[in-house]
Amino acid sequence: MQKDKLDFVLSILLTSFFVLLLVVAVVLLFRIYLKRKNKLLLERERMSIQFEQTLMQSQLEIQEQTFANISREIHDNIGQVLSLVRLNLNTLNATVDTDKINLMDELLEKALTDLRNLSHTLDADYIRNNGWAEPVTRLLHDLQKTGKYTTHIHMGEDLQLSGNEKPIILFRMIQEVVNNIIKHARADTINLKAQKENNRLVITIQDNGKGFNTQTASGGAGLRNLEKRSKMINAELAVSSEPGKGTCATISINTESNE
Repeated sequence: MQKDKLDFVLSILLTSFFVLLLVVAVVLLFRIYLKRKNKLLLERERMSIQFEQTLMQSQLEIQEQTFANISREIHDNIGQVLSLVRLNLNTLNATVDTDKINLMDELLEKALTDLRNLSHTLDADYIRNNGWAEPVTRLLHDLQKTGKYTTHIHMGEDLQLSGNEKPIILFRMIQEVVNNIIKHARADTINLKAQKENNRLVITIQDNGKGFNTQTASGGAGLRNLEKRSKMINAELAVSSEPGKGTCATISINTESNE
């Protein structure tokens, strides 16, 4: 009788131990499954981000190549034709109104200067060699010359960026912000400030336009392009606005990282 009780207790203990081992094995297998699942999800997300960045990079390369072709066309053809027109104008021997000749010469000179500036703005190599600040300053100066906008520019010191692509992408981002102001803001004043804060370059672009509600407004193509470009250079983008109080776009980018 005593032996039967002992055998019964041992069987219960063995069964309990087996069940416990089975539970531990199931838990371990489940944890391994979850770990592998999370790893696959992270890998899929990483590949999705990488694919999006590669696609964006390809689009930018095509865009920059198109800009380069337009820049060469402006410089080699249109600029040359206007230069020849100006040269022939200055060598006229006919007795005509001198004041009109001088005015036409000034207008042609202005057209050549504007075309040269536009060519530099479109040329990625020019931005690589001269930095992003100079074409941005020229962009806002040309905007003020239209008479529709007042622009204020404050450029700090040591605003260079490492790498070949960062200055180009940053300039295109600022271009996008300015274009959005022109298209949508109904503003007449644009303030741009760029300064170095520790190892980051911080750029703010503010207008006095109609503004919008950031909580309810859906992001348009311009904002999506800004966000995609900011991801490509690991920049931080913030857009703040209120109806009737204008809009402020802030771009913060690491000046030391080569990524």
